[in-house]
Amino acid sequence: MRPIDTAEPAATRIDDSDNAGASPSAPVWLRIRRIAPDAIAEPSNVVVGYGLCGNGLVGVRSGPHTLIVPRTHDCVAIFLGSHQRYLERFFASANTYYLTKGWIDAKDEPLSDYLAYVRDYDEETADYLVEMKYKHYRKLCMVGFSQEELDGCRPAAMRVADFCRERFGMEYEETIGTTDLIEALVRMTERVDTGNSEFVVVPPGGEITTEMFRRPGEGAPQPMRRGESRPPQRRQRCRPRRSWPIPPACSARSSACPT
Repeated sequence: MRPIDTAEPAATRIDDSDNAGASPSAPVWLRIRRIAPDAIAEPSNVVVGYGLCGNGLVGVRSGPHTLIVPRTHDCVAIFLGSHQRYLERFFASANTYYLTKGWIDAKDEPLSDYLAYVRDYDEETADYLVEMKYKHYRKLCMVGFSQEELDGCRPAAMRVADFCRERFGMEYEETIGTTDLIEALVRMTERVDTGNSEFVVVPPGGEITTEMFRRPGEGAPQPMRRGESRPPQRRQRCRPRRSWPIPPACSARSSACPT
């Protein structure tokens, strides 16, 4: 594990690059369970860069460590800068699918999903799967930490936006987030504040529960996620929906357009 702070006890971040035991396409809960907390030898303050994420963190045990997690239902709040800003955007436009540079680089977005489904199954099945997975979204929002980052990501983001507009009628917008929540998360490793309402702190021997993410005045957190679906376990022939030709610059094998 790579330390991010010299404070004692050591502050450690969980990173999927340490996760040799699970595929990057595995569900988030499976990836986390395979890297925490047994992958860390010494008792540490462990920063977990996820939100509740569809209850993906529920059941993760801290072992001998202290886990520090942003108290938010959706990890998009980490990029927006606060849970409050996430809620404001959620209530203004609930059916929004978010992009970030990291998700684009990881090919974790609708166009790459479609191309991967075509590669693994066929176009009819791919049409059906992306329809079921994304049809309820009405807006696609690219989040960057600066205008320069948005400008650099725009060509790739617009390819995704064109796909989503043609297939689902999604509008496209951009917004600039902040690193405020990330910086506060890192500062928590220097002095763990169990009274900080922005974070869930799980002491040694504890276990993450849904109730930990409840804030005063809020109802019980509901399973929410940026967008996940499980592909079928066997090849299926499905009734095709509206067709989307694979862009000339792309191939089903490459899974994404070149930037």
